[in-house]
Amino acid sequence: MSIAYEYTDTVRYSKVDGELKLTIPALIDYFQDAAIEQSESLGVGAVALTARSLAWFLISWDIRIRRLPKLQERIVVGTYPYHFRGMLGNRAVYMKTEDGELLAEGDAQWAMMDTANMRMTRVPDDVAASYTLGDGPLFEARGRRISVPDGGHVFPSVPVQEYMLDNNGHVNNGQFVHLAMSYVPAGADVREFRVEYKKQARLGESITSIVSTEDGRTVVVLATDEPACISEIRNENK
Repeated sequence: MSIAYEYTDTVRYSKVDGELKLTIPALIDYFQDAAIEQSESLGVGAVALTARSLAWFLISWDIRIRRLPKLQERIVVGTYPYHFRGMLGNRAVYMKTEDGELLAEGDAQWAMMDTANMRMTRVPDDVAASYTLGDGPLFEARGRRISVPDGGHVFPSVPVQEYMLDNNGHVNNGQFVHLAMSYVPAGADVREFRVEYKKQARLGESITSIVSTEDGRTVVVLATDEPACISEIRNENK
């Protein structure tokens, strides 16, 4: 992992749950921050891309958890891209202790967007060339598509709030995770978490949650006029 971008941090109170363990949304935020900070350090981050009417849009997460760190534990968060092709980019992410114990690992796929026309576009050669590619994923990812069971319990819609938005004017990836995790019982020992992002949700829209449980997994569909984000959560007791 020597080609990876890494940073260290201390798990703070604002990032833990009632058991003083890192929350799943906070874990996602750490991984997303690592990807963004690496790009910024190379001069091809959000600031530079925005000036060119470009942006990376996250398409999917596939995350596997061995242990969630606790309050005040020192952690190392790392990431590296390993593949660019056409309009897409793939990167690995991980979290470990300062002693090297692997806590969680993940795989993410991103798409390059032309924000002026709101359509996918080829990753510019100079952007791709700014990164040193790693050898490949940390594990064999299961693909982007998440199967959704028939039926499911429909919960009342919630309006998109201003605090949910990112610099592109749509609901931040992490906010979808926060909402999905609200349907997982407190204290659940989550070991696998997948997310498929399908469309944007914007201010003025409402999000309806449809929750299903099947074969040891909880599937949460967050939809506006159509599905915007699908999450699959698996606990240790499958």
